[in-house]
Amino acid sequence: MDNQNNKQSTEDFTIKEKEKVVKKEFKEFWQVAIDFIRELFNIRKNSDKEFTRQTILENIPFSGHTAWLLIFSVMIASVGLNANSTPVVIGAMLISPLMGPIMGAGFAIGTNDIDTFKKSGINFLVMVTLSILTSFLYFKISPLAYESSELLARTSPTFFDVMIAFFGGLAGIVALTKKGFFNVISGVAIATALMPPLCTAGFGLATGNMHFFSGAMYLLLINSFFIALATFLIIRYLRFPIVHYLNSTKRRLISRFIYILAILVMIPSIMSFIKMYNEEIFKRSAASFVEKNIKYEGAQIIKSQINPQQKEIEVYLMGEIVPQNTIEIWQQRLQNNPDFKETILHVYQSADKTSEIEQNLSEKLKQQILDKLFIENKEAIKDKDEQIKRLTQEIIKLKQQKEVSNVPFEKFSKEAKTIFPEINELSAGKLIDTDFKHKDTLPVFLIKWDKKLPRYKLRRLAKTFYKWTKERLDLDTLKLVSLP
Repeated sequence: MDNQNNKQSTEDFTIKEKEKVVKKEFKEFWQVAIDFIRELFNIRKNSDKEFTRQTILENIPFSGHTAWLLIFSVMIASVGLNANSTPVVIGAMLISPLMGPIMGAGFAIGTNDIDTFKKSGINFLVMVTLSILTSFLYFKISPLAYESSELLARTSPTFFDVMIAFFGGLAGIVALTKKGFFNVISGVAIATALMPPLCTAGFGLATGNMHFFSGAMYLLLINSFFIALATFLIIRYLRFPIVHYLNSTKRRLISRFIYILAILVMIPSIMSFIKMYNEEIFKRSAASFVEKNIKYEGAQIIKSQINPQQKEIEVYLMGEIVPQNTIEIWQQRLQNNPDFKETILHVYQSADKTSEIEQNLSEKLKQQILDKLFIENKEAIKDKDEQIKRLTQEIIKLKQQKEVSNVPFEKFSKEAKTIFPEINELSAGKLIDTDFKHKDTLPVFLIKWDKKLPRYKLRRLAKTFYKWTKERLDLDTLKLVSLP
């Protein structure tokens, strides 16, 4: 009994020891994994703070070569926007020097450097003014100034513009902190698109369109702020040296001034961010509502417009007339949805002669509808062509099968087996053959001979079978595939 108890105690002790070993190994593995992840994403180790500081400070000043470079890039961007050419606009963004003062402002706030912040702010304002003036003069003189899609794309900032600016700014400053990665800044300049909004603002002033001007400046403010914010966060994270002043009171005042100024700039940007975020949520919810609820047999949605500012959803239908009671049901569903309080649903029907669809459709919207109908008809025609092609192929296939079935195959195969007992399997069909100049349909016979036959005898039998088949079936030509 004592031996059994001792044995049980020993086993329990061994199990506990094994559990301890497993727990220890798992803990070590987890620690190694954490260390690996930390090392993988560690940017402090290889950061060159002095190189970063010098590079940012060197790109803040705006004079001489930089001024002319800015003017040329604005002219290129204006021509690209005017001509609706995306590659030209991208080229202009590549040579634009606008990123320097913006990153300089973020760096100054992160290091508590009031002098650098002043220089960055002044240079940025001068750059913006010169850019708008240059684009204003171009669009004022140009006889081809019209609202292209490239210009329209810069007048209505979205939530995605905020994300692009913020993550673009993070990419720029992270690349800059490692020596030799400065070429990434060009890609950031393209992604964040600082130059096009300035050109669009100049276009708005030249044509007297304040909506274009305000929308473009709004987009520029968003891009600039979030690039500077991203720079500030990385500078703080990497613990760049803070600028200290001999007068501690002055230092505190300067620090407070910088943070208060940053907060003042941040407030409208945060408000705009929240506004855009809510608008995007509204648009997505409204689009989902239209897709799930606006359905009627025989009617088709040709266009839907969602206006989050006015809280309006406009749906344009074509086809069968939708009864008024059905439209009222849709409107009631919209009102019962808590996401669409005070939202109005307008339904316009092309088949309704009393509706105001013609008056409510803008020229641009009409063109979009025509383009959509053209594409749908083109796809329908393409589908019909493919269907005709498939049917034609089926007809040819059936015709070939019919031709093959005309061969007295059952009788022929029995005769072939009697004359050539070495045949194990026999198949017949039609083969379409072409040399890319002429096409011909040939009878084809597939023979599987007895595997024990030597090659010389197989060749002789195949030759004899070929001649016999031509005479037996009265064929001008045929193709024979002979397998051992």
